[in-house]
Amino acid sequence: MDIGTPVFGPELLAGMVSMSRVITFLTDFGSFYLSQMKGVILQRTTDVVFVEISTDIPPQDVRSGAFALMVASRYFPQGTIHIAVVDPGVGTERAAICVESGGHIFLGPDNGLLMPAARSLGSPVAWILDVPENASPTFHGRDIFAPAAAELICGASPEDIGTPFEPEDLDLGSPRVFANGIEVDVIYVDNFGNVVLNMRDLPESDLMLMGRRLRRVRTYGEAGWNESLITLGSHGFAEIAVNGGSAAELFGISTGDKILLEDVSCSE
Repeated sequence: MDIGTPVFGPELLAGMVSMSRVITFLTDFGSFYLSQMKGVILQRTTDVVFVEISTDIPPQDVRSGAFALMVASRYFPQGTIHIAVVDPGVGTERAAICVESGGHIFLGPDNGLLMPAARSLGSPVAWILDVPENASPTFHGRDIFAPAAAELICGASPEDIGTPFEPEDLDLGSPRVFANGIEVDVIYVDNFGNVVLNMRDLPESDLMLMGRRLRRVRTYGEAGWNESLITLGSHGFAEIAVNGGSAAELFGISTGDKILLEDVSCSE
């Protein structure tokens, strides 16, 4: 054997990945708790590829989690299992569910978290999962969703692990047009302080927000340093940003806020 040849070449590694199922994770509770969920799955099977979409969704921010899951899930292959846990109602009467859509499977709480992603991929079908008597009332990610994912990886179908169910939806909403501008909802704030809106189309001209002009640009660097701007993000939604700064801090806005984008002609 040529000792200069890697034991695991690119072709072999690609084949290993293609034979394994992908499980993604989206949570608001960091890596310590997530490691326990991975351990539960690995006790059942090691034929799996783990991908962390995000472990730092703002605590209990279901809307931000739903947006992040919707944007990221579309880039994974069919057959992927997505475990999403942003769960303020853990241990209460809220259901634990499995949702299938577009060849993807989603596991998580019935609080709307899964539904924007599921709807974006196809026509969702949902099942309610049983809650084991020994499940921790504060950690369903480890004791319900991770075991369910392991069962699915090992060959079970959603019908085998759940009962048909009508899940709670979450609507990110649409812009509302008024005489003096457009009212929009803030649906996500990223680590740069860029403010993502529930608006998919940009107006033709600059806008005003709280007395500041938002320059309409193709990308951030087209604005001047510390200049406020509005652009269409890579996720397909409009976002407000500050070149070199944080729009969230500048305007004092966060996820769930409603803001009015004023037409420049109405503000001057």
